[in-house]
Order: sequence, then C-alpha cells, then structure tokens
Amino acid sequence: MSLPAPRWLRELILPMLLLLVYTACFGLYSLHHETVEAVAHARRETLRKVAEEMTQLQSSLDYLLHAGNLAAVRESVSSQGHNVQLQMGLLVDDQQQVLASTRLVLVGRPAREAWPELELPENVRRRQEALEHLTGVVEISADGRYIIGYYPVSLSFGQPRRMGYLFFQHDLTQLESASRYYAERSVLRSTLLLLVIAGATGLGVQLLLGRRIQRLVAATQGMAEQIGRSHQKLQENEHRFQTLVERTPDAVFVHREGRIVFLNPAAGALVGHERVEALVGRNLAELVQPGDEEVLTGPVEAQGVREVLWLHASGQQVLGEAVTFPLVFEGQPARVSIVRDVTERKHLREKLQTADRMAAIGSLAAGVAHEINNPLSFTLSNVRFIRDELKSLLEEGRVQEQERLKEVLDASEEALTGADRVSEIVTDLRRFTRGDDGKKAPVNLHAVLDLCGSIARSQLRHRAQLVKVYGELPPVQGSESRLGQLFLNLIINAAQAIPEGGDAKVHEVRLTTWREGADQVVVEVRDTGVGIPPEHLRRLFDPFFTTKPAGVGTGLGLSICHGIVKGMGGRITVESEPGRGTAFRVFLPIGEPEAAPGP
Repeated sequence: MSLPAPRWLRELILPMLLLLVYTACFGLYSLHHETVEAVAHARRETLRKVAEEMTQLQSSLDYLLHAGNLAAVRESVSSQGHNVQLQMGLLVDDQQQVLASTRLVLVGRPAREAWPELELPENVRRRQEALEHLTGVVEISADGRYIIGYYPVSLSFGQPRRMGYLFFQHDLTQLESASRYYAERSVLRSTLLLLVIAGATGLGVQLLLGRRIQRLVAATQGMAEQIGRSHQKLQENEHRFQTLVERTPDAVFVHREGRIVFLNPAAGALVGHERVEALVGRNLAELVQPGDEEVLTGPVEAQGVREVLWLHASGQQVLGEAVTFPLVFEGQPARVSIVRDVTERKHLREKLQTADRMAAIGSLAAGVAHEINNPLSFTLSNVRFIRDELKSLLEEGRVQEQERLKEVLDASEEALTGADRVSEIVTDLRRFTRGDDGKKAPVNLHAVLDLCGSIARSQLRHRAQLVKVYGELPPVQGSESRLGQLFLNLIINAAQAIPEGGDAKVHEVRLTTWREGADQVVVEVRDTGVGIPPEHLRRLFDPFFTTKPAGVGTGLGLSICHGIVKGMGGRITVESEPGRGTAFRVFLPIGEPEAAPGP
C-alpha cells in the first residue's frame, strides 16, 4: 500500500503545473507573435532597402544617361544581378524596349516579351503612377510574394523630355522563410530556457513574485514594442527628410560659423560643383560675392528674403534669393540657408522692361516721323527759294530791290525756326532712348514731364489738349530715364483712352503735381477718356493684362510702371469711372537735398 504524498508536495504540484502551462502558453504566443513580427520587420526592411537602392540607382542612371554613357548604364543595371532575392531588373525606354537588364540576353527585346508580368493590371497601374508623378513606387504584390518597384528615369533632358522607367522585382518567399526559421529557433530557445527556470524556481517564485513578474513582463514587452515602433517611425521620418532635402530644387546650405557642414545636390549645382562632398568644410565667403556673406551669417533678427550673388565654378555670377534661420544640426547650433536661383527671372524682367520701352518707341515712330517731316518740308522749300533768289541776284550783279532781300531774310528765319524744331525733336527722342545703369540721382520731375509731353505730342494732337498744373516740387532721388519711361507710358495710355475723331478741344490730359507732406511728392495724370470698368481695376497692374484691342497693347506697360515706382520706394494708385475718365497718381519719396554750394 503506497503512502500518500506529503501535504506540502501536493500543494506544490498545482502551482508548478500552472506555472509550466503558463510558460508553455507564453512560449506558443511568443512563437506566433515573434514570427509575425519577424516577417513584417523583414518586409519593412526589404522595402526600405529596395527603395534606397532604386533611388540611388535612379540618380546614377540619370547622370549616366545625361552623359550619354549607355555602356555604363547597362553595367550598373546588370551588376544588381548579384542579389539572390532580385528576380528581375529592367530599364525600359519610352518605346517599351529594354535598354538594360540584370539578364544581358534581354537587352534590346520588347519589355512585354522580356517580362510578361509587366502587362498585369497592377503593374501597369504602378508604372503609370511613377511616370505621371515622376516619383518612385515600391509596393508588395497582391499575393504578398514579391516586392515590385517602378522608378522614372530621364532618357534625355531636352525638349520634349523623354522618360523611361526602372523595374525591379524581388522574391520575398525565401526571405520570409528564413525570418520564420530564425524567429522560431529564437523563441524555442527562450521557451526552453523559461521552462528550465520555471522548474528550478518552483513554488517560491509562483507564490512570492509571480504576479509582479507577470506585470513586469507585460510592461517590459509593451515598452519594447513601443520603443520598436518609435525607432521604426524615426527611421522612416529620417528617410523622408533626407529624400525631401536631396530632391528639392532649392539649394540647401547648413553652415556653422561661416563654414559649410552640409549641402544638398541642388546647392552643388547652384555653384557648379557635381561632388557636394568637396564643398563640406569650405568657407561660405569663397562661394559668394565679397560682402554678401554677411547676408547669410549676420544677425538672425535682420534676416528675411535677401538677394545674394553666388560665384559659379564657370566664373559666372548666379543671383539667388536666400532665407536663413537657425537650427540644431548634429547636436550643435547651426544655420540653414535655403536659396532659390532667380537669375533667369531677373533677366526676363529686364528683357520685358527693354521690350516695353522699344514698344513705346515703336508706337511713337510714325508720330515722330510726321513731326520731323512737317518742319523739314518747309525748311527745304525755303532753302531752295533762298538759293534761287540768291542766284538771280548774283546774275543781275546789283542790289536793287530791298523787298526781295527782305523776303529772302524772312525765308531764312523760317528755315532756321524749322531746323531748330527738328533739333528739339531729335534731342527729346535721344534723351528718352538713352539707357542708364539704374543709379539714382536728383531728378527734376517737371523737366521729365515736359519732355514726355513733347514726345507724346503726336498721340495727343488729334485727341486732347495737354494741360499742366505744376506745383512747387523739390527734386526726387531716382533714374531720369526710368521716370521718363513711367510718365510717357501714363501719358500715352491717357491719350489712347480718348477716342479718335472727337473734338480735341473738349478733351484734355491734365498733368498735376503737388507736395504731399514732408517726405513725398505726387504726380497725377488725369484724362477725360472712356474710363476703366470696376472689374478690371484690381488686375490693371498684372503682367500681360490689357483692355486694349488685339495688336494695340502688350499688357506690359502698367506692370512695368508699377515695378519702376515700387523700385523707387513709392506707390501708384488709380481712380476711374466709366465714361468720365481715369486718374493715375504716382507717389514718390523726396530725395535728399543737394549740398549747398560753397561761397
């Protein structure tokens, strides 16, 4: 007859069994959870690596194709074949022909023959998205067995631009099997270890520390999962930020104490350097016009959008709009300067200003020719009369008729008057068309207005009278040529607002000047023309907006007028009422008074 087990042993059996069952269940749960997490982590890591590799390969192919090195392109693509997980890699041009492949036998064949799966609906969708948005698409296939990536590649950089695409397909089955295998081995080892520990610790652990350990394990597991998620999110954010900075078209310079510590490819292109690594550590002062480095390294409080002249490696100057602000980079204070190349925009603005001046001169050409022709006609006629009379007197050999001499004298006076008028017209035209370098100097506004009124006489003569109401004005600080362009545009616009064929004595273009306060003057150009509809007033200074018929106006005159006034620190306003005329008012700051001459 067997003896019953001791009481203390019976009391240990149940807790031990429960502990072993708990350990086994925990091991099974961990096995499932770790396996799923391992597979998911492997997929995420593979997606990230594929995206990075394809981004790098895309940049390399863009550079090689731009250089025309097709052999290097094919070698770069074929070298990817060493990756055992890569099933297929293709570079397809815009004619759907294989330019390069991880399998050399496929080069030159149609894409649908080289890899028929390219015609699957989901692959067509991915390809269209990549080419439409010009960005890479990396996704897991619908059956979860493959990672498929499409990246656009520029085949040429001219016009029209040719685009191809880079296609990669990676096998996930081997990777997932390996991840499951290593996860299962790890969990099984952990579970066996827990079972050994559970059997060794016995009832003491169960009774004294069981609940606390369970809570601690749960808390530790939750913290580990949270740390893992945070780490993954941080890596994703870093990758997105790096891609954003590297692909942005604006130049990004990170500098500390005037020395560059980081820059993106656009920054290298701005100063003409392909290898941006060579610029790290250099002084900003070496890359900008002398004195402009203060814009980037000066006090942050004074910073805004500022213009900086950058020195291109070719020796040319590049105009950039820069904004600078502080940040912490690699754990230390630094500054970021974001620069946008506006060189072409400035050149275009200057060309538009020149084109508008030429258009104004062209519109006046017929009138100027008429103005010159009239005095020139009677000048030539009187000169011929003088010549004939003098010949007659010389033939007679005596001076008998004082009346004829008086007629000759009168004719010579008229000839002199006509010649002087021609000289005045030519002088006015030369003053208007004479260019300047934009430097400011004291300008007499009344002299400029008189000049513009004289040049625009042919436009005004048959439409309206020119009325001048001048007040006492000090000189303004500005460019006489550009002020002439400004007011000539306004006077011609005022004249053209009055219909032809009417009574010129009824209509008028009035030029009025007065001083506004202590620091500015006002020039008003008012007409009695047709006026401007209210819906057009807010767009009046927009480039290429015009209310004139086709072929009459370019839509640039008032836009350039606005730019000239703004460049001088002034402003321009307009008031108009349909059927009753329009008034433009130009407000200009008063220039500094000239120093009084010495005794």
